[in-house]
Amino acid sequence: MATQVTPTPAPTESTVPPIGTSDHKNESAFEEYSALELYGKLTLAQKVIIGVLCALIALEGLYLYAIVVEYLAEWFILLLAATKRMKQLRSEP
Repeated sequence: MATQVTPTPAPTESTVPPIGTSDHKNESAFEEYSALELYGKLTLAQKVIIGVLCALIALEGLYLYAIVVEYLAEWFILLLAATKRMKQLRSEP
């Protein structure tokens, strides 16, 4: 048994939004307002937990930065030692 499908008529008008007319100031203001509104609805315990998590993330970033600085310092010292040794090897007969 076959069913017959009737095609829908094509729309006579189509609305296309113009490209490049978005207002970024209004979008950022809306995002900021919604973030402030969301933060205002949190309980004190949730705010404390978010604060502790942000502090931990900041401390972890500082720790990783210290590790990178230490790693680069070790490589710099190794490079200085290698150049000093190369100078000694060149001066030997």
